[in-house]
Amino acid sequence: MTKAGGIAAHLILGAREEPFLGAMLASISQAVTTLIVNDNAPDPSPHGAILSASAFGSEGRLVVDRTPFRGFAEARNVCLQVHGERDAGAWVAFIDADEVHGAQVNRLASRVDRVSGEVDFIDGYTWHFFASFDYYTSIERRMMFFRYRPEARWEGAVHEHLRGLDGKRIALPYVYAHYGHTLQPRRHAEKGRHYSSLGAAGDVLREEELEGFDVAAYFAPVYPRLLHFRGAHPVAAGPTLELLRPQLLDDHRLTERRVRAQPPAIKVQNLFRMLNYEARWRSRALDPRVRLLIPIGFRSFGWQL
Repeated sequence: MTKAGGIAAHLILGAREEPFLGAMLASISQAVTTLIVNDNAPDPSPHGAILSASAFGSEGRLVVDRTPFRGFAEARNVCLQVHGERDAGAWVAFIDADEVHGAQVNRLASRVDRVSGEVDFIDGYTWHFFASFDYYTSIERRMMFFRYRPEARWEGAVHEHLRGLDGKRIALPYVYAHYGHTLQPRRHAEKGRHYSSLGAAGDVLREEELEGFDVAAYFAPVYPRLLHFRGAHPVAAGPTLELLRPQLLDDHRLTERRVRAQPPAIKVQNLFRMLNYEARWRSRALDPRVRLLIPIGFRSFGWQL
């Protein structure tokens, strides 16, 4: 049995530095009670100082496991095992180091105990920013919370799936930010190679092509799908964005030029795509099961309340 209430966030960290890690931790520090980390980076870990300096580290709410990486499912199963051993809470927050939440997550998380027992999954939506902090490819439904049960297990070395829960799922009218594809193009290409080595499908650059590859050609299939972001970034991400903008200026300017060069037909098509994404996530407010999680006054269902 796990304690009534309580949310433990499960996080996987590898060898690469994670520029948004501090922002992500700050954004969820009030929403979850415990942070369980499988840090499989070589010792000394590049994440140690950031984890220790976070509210979780300074307040004794941090648990770090150093089990070596054997695939994403195994890494997440380590977190599930620690969760059970520590009786860490009735819910798990599904997080990644490059995702940053808005302040609304605190109020939403405080109400998860109102969800009917037949519901095992609570989803939100993410803006997938791409090669810029001003453009995104889509707004996709994303698992935010799931019930902890001893029988839950992750499967799959990459793009892993959670098994052992068969309850219903609901989606909230809430969007947060995913910045994983906004950093250096080489980092994007290296991530593709890593996922491919674990069995993910898709073409990737060869090792010898990583140095000085044609970024415009590499991202050419994505540029026509980019949509202009007109909202506000989560407050917790602000300092990191300001730090990274000068470093990524040339890459992000290339994205800007490519998007501005979209033909009129593509721009019209993308306008309808944008409206469709907006309608899809905002309409979740009509679900009566979701209204239990929406605080009074939660009207715009965006970053601005």
